Amino acid sequence: MLYLFRRELMLFIFLLFSFFIEKSSLNNKKSLSFSETKKENFINYEEIIRENKRLREILNLKERKIFSYFKVAEVIGLRPYIYPAEIIIDKGRKDGIIENIPVFTKELFLIGKVEKVEETYSKIISLFHSNTKISVILGNTREVGVIEGGYGPYLLLKYIPYDSKVKINEEVYTSNFSEFYFPGIKIGRVVKICKEKNSLYLKIWVKPYIAFQGVEEVIIGK
Repeated sequence: MLYLFRRELMLFIFLLFSFFIEKSSLNNKKSLSFSETKKENFINYEEIIRENKRLREILNLKERKIFSYFKVAEVIGLRPYIYPAEIIIDKGRKDGIIENIPVFTKELFLIGKVEKVEETYSKIISLFHSNTKISVILGNTREVGVIEGGYGPYLLLKYIPYDSKVKINEEVYTSNFSEFYFPGIKIGRVVKICKEKNSLYLKIWVKPYIAFQGVEEVIIGK
């Protein structure tokens, strides 16, 4: 009899212990689920903030009336993914996109220009493309040269005189002599200056502003 009582008592204690363990586990799962829900809501909230900021920046561009022609498009493809020479956007002929129009980041740094327009999408060639050649001007010395692509993550600035006073970090802009770009568009900064023997010109490397950031959407305008 005493043996049976002890066995039932031990069974009762075991069941009670199991109940508390299961309850604790459920509480932990609820807490984890609540934590995950909070985290998901927080991420969504952050995304909403970013989207509102983006819309305000675009609205500000429209209010400033910088462009006579103005389109916003999302990037749907990059070739290659790092320092892309070609960028594919989700706007095309049906959206009013036209060829040879400058393309910018929302900060108005130059990305490149529209190269080819299809019905529902378009291709942009960026500053990194080997076909890129743009007349530019140095911010301080006001000397005019030509930017060439194909050297990512840098651009090659040519035809600046050997005795130029150009300095590191000097800004580079589009000049009055660009065929497709209006003057004064920010391109990047000088990062390296090389003096080569038997040359009339310096070899200057420029890092474009678009090399410092990912590009998710673009501004197309003139």
